[in-house]
Amino acid sequence: MAAALPTATPAPQATPQATPQPTAEPQPAFVTYTVQPGDTVASIAASFGIDQNYIIWNNPEVRADPNFLAVGEKLAVPSVNGIIYNVQLGDNLSDIASYWQIDAQSIAAFVPNGLGSADEIPEGAVLLLPGAQPPPPPIPAAVAAVEGTAPLEPQPEPAPAPAQPPSSTGYIWPWYGAITTYYGEPRGYGYYHLAIDIDGYGSYGAPVVAAASGTVVLASWNDWGLGYHVIIQHDDGSRTVYAHLSDIWVTQGQYVGQGEAIGGLGCTGYCTGTHLHFELWINGAPVDPLAYLQ
Repeated sequence: MAAALPTATPAPQATPQATPQPTAEPQPAFVTYTVQPGDTVASIAASFGIDQNYIIWNNPEVRADPNFLAVGEKLAVPSVNGIIYNVQLGDNLSDIASYWQIDAQSIAAFVPNGLGSADEIPEGAVLLLPGAQPPPPPIPAAVAAVEGTAPLEPQPEPAPAPAQPPSSTGYIWPWYGAITTYYGEPRGYGYYHLAIDIDGYGSYGAPVVAAASGTVVLASWNDWGLGYHVIIQHDDGSRTVYAHLSDIWVTQGQYVGQGEAIGGLGCTGYCTGTHLHFELWINGAPVDPLAYLQ
């Protein structure tokens, strides 16, 4: 009888390894969208699943004519219905939420904001405020007089305008030039231009100076609206905004003196020509800078 052949031992089989799954990218708070041929505010909003008003509200320059978008224009598009907000020096969530009339916890709980605690928010951060809507802007008296109708009932006396600041602590011109857009000019959708635009043709990069002494509470950039911009809080609590700068020469938290250069004149962000967009806020409300500049 023939001897039995040895049985081959099966080779050990490798344990199958689970195929690694790609990690989902975190949802951004907002994206910067470049306008394509044929785009409209409504079509962009529909493609992102948001209300078209949030494109208008988050892109101030679009308000001038929401029916016209320039190809290549940059727009800030929130991932959900909400307002994009730049955190300024001294801000806290409670104050931000109170101003925008939303719950502070909704800001902290919105994961793309990346906030570990409602008690601490990094200065200079850009947050999305879910569900926020811009408060109605004050209507300049001149516009109200033209558009208003006779009241049917006696109306309360309007609050007095803020007092003119003393000459020793007044506001100087941050840049001298012709006014190309005045405060209060209609911008569409019930909004008005809450700044003055000072022409800077042929002077790109020239120094823009602080209108008054104070602390830089924001020195930032966005490519959909103000471009390079600086916000200064002055010793009396008022604030000034300098936008479309070619460059920023100060840092957040820095104290600057009146007349100190803070950046170069430019045309960054949504801008159609070299100029300075200049705002003045007193008691938390915008006012016409021409009434205060010396």
